[in-house]
Parts: sequence; structure tokens; C-alpha cells
Amino acid sequence: MARPDWLRTFVAVYRSGSITDAARVRALSQPAASQQLAALERAVGAPLFARTRAGVVPTERGRALYAQVAGALDQLETVLTGLDAGRV
Repeated sequence: MARPDWLRTFVAVYRSGSITDAARVRALSQPAASQQLAALERAVGAPLFARTRAGVVPTERGRALYAQVAGALDQLETVLTGLDAGRV
């Protein structure tokens, strides 16, 4: 079963094109971000990114998953940020 943190890391990698940059955004170590992404790929049963010298490029399955989860995660992050700031 995929965990929400894995999806958050996936979206960060997708948007940044880099596991290292996504780890920084998520306040994770690069190995932790890589492990989360690998766990999500195992859960999905397919690679979500192709690794290149310049970073990562989403696969067709990665693009499809992003389309499914990005909007919902963005809405959730807005709510969580509001909770953290005492606005909700």
C-alpha cells in the first residue's frame, strides 16, 4: 500500500526533475527520498521515472500517476498549512 509521504515525494521529484532537489524541498536526505520513490515504484509495479545524467524524466506511468494525485495533494497541503498556522 502506498503511503501519503511517498506520493508527496513523488510529486516533488516530478516537479523538480531531481531526486536531490525534491529531497531538499521535502526536508529529507537524498537516500530517504530515493527509498520512498523506490517503494512507490514497487507498489505501483512500474518505474515512474527514467534516470538520466541531468536528473529524472517521468515515464508514461509517472505522468499518469501525477495527473491522478497532484491536484488532491496540492489541496491537502493547503489544508495542512492552514492547520499548522492555526487558520483552519
